[in-house]
Amino acid sequence: MLRGLFLALLIATGSPVPGVPAPPDGVLEAELTKAAMDRASAEMKTALAKLEKDASIPEATKRDIKSKIARLKVAVFTTPKTLEETVEFYERQVTGARFLMGERDVLGDAHELAAASGIRMDPDVERAWAGKRGRSARWSRDDKGLEIDVEDTLIDPRDAKISKKTVVLLTYLGG
Repeated sequence: MLRGLFLALLIATGSPVPGVPAPPDGVLEAELTKAAMDRASAEMKTALAKLEKDASIPEATKRDIKSKIARLKVAVFTTPKTLEETVEFYERQVTGARFLMGERDVLGDAHELAAASGIRMDPDVERAWAGKRGRSARWSRDDKGLEIDVEDTLIDPRDAKISKKTVVLLTYLGG
């Protein structure tokens, strides 16, 4: 129920991250946001279990890490704008944002997602995307409390299907 309220709040406000707007003409993808939150929650549980077992980390540091994780906010948007237009928008809107651009192996990323999720890749998707590259851009604030990822290709975490669509992932740990 709380997750549903969180998603409803995201839809109403446009972006869960203070001072970081939704991308231009962006649409909050509630199901993709939920999938990203579920994945982040699973990763956090594993990380917290390791953190608790590590006696070399001071208790104050552990409390600080847990506090940041508790403030985690994730939002996934799609936009009809190009990767370049979206990056330029965020570089104007977010103080200090300068993105690192790169290429990605879209099919390799889809295989990794499918394997981690227990999804069988569609052979037609594999044939269609074999050898194709995608582009990505990433910026992270110095304290790592905010990260903006922009990709020109969507790999749907529900079924590992691939589509040419600009995707923005906002990850916020507060601060």
